[in-house]
Amino acid sequence: MSGSQKLVDAFHLLDATLPSAQFPLPLDGAESLRSLAGSLAHQVRDYLLPRASRLDAPLLAVVGGSTGAGKSTIVNSLLRAEVTRPGVLRPTTKSPVLICHPDDEEWFRSDKVLPGLVRTDTQLHDSRALHIVAFPDLPPGLALLDAPDIDSVDDANRALARQLLLAADLWVFVTSAARYADAVPWDYLHQAQERNTMLAVVVNRCPPGAIAQVAGHLAQMLAERGLASAKLFAIVERALGHDGMLPLPDVGGLRQWLGQLASQTEARAQVAVQSLAGSVRSLDPQLHELIGGIHRQNEAIEELREQSVSTYRQAVVDVAEAAGDGTMLRGEILSRWQDLVGTGEFMRSIEERISAFRDRLTGWFRGEPEVHAVEVAISDNLAAVLQEKGQWAAEQVAVKWSRTRWGRDIIVAEPGLAHPSTDFDAAATAAIRAWQSDVMRLVEEQGRGKRMKARFLALGTNILALALMIVVFAATGGLTGAEVGIAGGASVLAQRLLEAVFGEGAVRKLAEQAQADLEARVQGVLSVELSRYGAILDSLAVDDGATAQLESAAVTLRDAARSAFDDLTAPEL
Repeated sequence: MSGSQKLVDAFHLLDATLPSAQFPLPLDGAESLRSLAGSLAHQVRDYLLPRASRLDAPLLAVVGGSTGAGKSTIVNSLLRAEVTRPGVLRPTTKSPVLICHPDDEEWFRSDKVLPGLVRTDTQLHDSRALHIVAFPDLPPGLALLDAPDIDSVDDANRALARQLLLAADLWVFVTSAARYADAVPWDYLHQAQERNTMLAVVVNRCPPGAIAQVAGHLAQMLAERGLASAKLFAIVERALGHDGMLPLPDVGGLRQWLGQLASQTEARAQVAVQSLAGSVRSLDPQLHELIGGIHRQNEAIEELREQSVSTYRQAVVDVAEAAGDGTMLRGEILSRWQDLVGTGEFMRSIEERISAFRDRLTGWFRGEPEVHAVEVAISDNLAAVLQEKGQWAAEQVAVKWSRTRWGRDIIVAEPGLAHPSTDFDAAATAAIRAWQSDVMRLVEEQGRGKRMKARFLALGTNILALALMIVVFAATGGLTGAEVGIAGGASVLAQRLLEAVFGEGAVRKLAEQAQADLEARVQGVLSVELSRYGAILDSLAVDDGATAQLESAAVTLRDAARSAFDDLTAPEL
């Protein structure tokens, strides 16, 4: 495979890879990176691919510059015909005008060059339409393109001006004596210097007595900025002729220079190779700029993700602590449990307690109010803790995300993220009730081999399940004073009831499993809430392989360029 074909293939790979360079978060520099990615994509399709595919294709000279510099007038004056309409109103040039020899018309009408622009035979007020003019008096091998203003008040015009200049083999950059020192033109000229683009600079409308002074100062500025090789032409300010053109001598130097390029095959090839090689060299730092930007985007997204994950992880921990630090055994739950099992003499022999309460406890199976009240109290109070922590987590994520502009933008766009989802309360209640069922199954499974024992029959599955829940709530780290004694006594009775049936070791394992099941249920319902944030971030996240793909494309391009420019020679005469 030839070096030039490797280069073409490398450009195709880059063209397929650039769309992965996304910058959704408004980080510093993100807007310019989005612009750069789009600009590189245009450059690959508009210029690099077609030029690498056909080194001998006609050169494209783009006439660009500032508003009011007289670009269209200069183009008409070069051709000695009105082929592009100068305007008085701003913005002036709307649809760009490409003038070429009829022999070159097929190349420029094809979609090989500037494929994103619609071809037209008339000049339209549409920035995406390319007006093609076949002009026999223009030498074959070189086309002129009258571009929109680089500083146009119209955003689309400015973007198109940049796109067209980056699609050029050579620039004819037009400024004026009044504006040649402005920042915007020099930003573009700096790009020409970085890309080693063949460049002609025209300073128009010079005061008659100061043309040498203006030209000398501009030449000095060009040299100071690494553009000493640029061709410089100065045009005096004067009234236009009746035909709206400058006198031929005023544009004679520029006309002669362009004509020589067009007429010499070797010179055209040299320009093509110079601009192509410079453009390829300029790609590498730009691609690494994109890669760095993607890294920063993913880091910012992962920071937001970690903030949401850690917050909801803490919410799970908080619910587990609230369920196990004894605070559940006060208030309504403790009261309902005492209503069911009675108070006092908690340390009495468990055999006596079971006998004394046999009739009362077996009432559970009949669904008496005391039993249901304990179940509801546990469900309501534990669900309330979970709901409170879900609300806290949503609020905390919103606070943390709002500390950055990009996180704040997400919350503003998705205000529901600052609150639990609409069905969260119901989901929390369902999760706690599901846990109560889990505990019931634990007790049933543990009691299968003991169903005929008097103790199991005396107590039954339901009350043993409730006792196990009380044991899970038994720690007293969250209680003080008398609460510890009351709650502790209630939990001791619950544990003794369980130990009398299952044994001490089994009760410990049951409690551990019940705690784990509760955490899993809490984790499950809060994970659904957390997934809302993950879904938003996933929709913003850049493809994980984007940086690797761009790095691979950059390496492939560098390798292809090394061999390609040894093979790229002037076409045979």
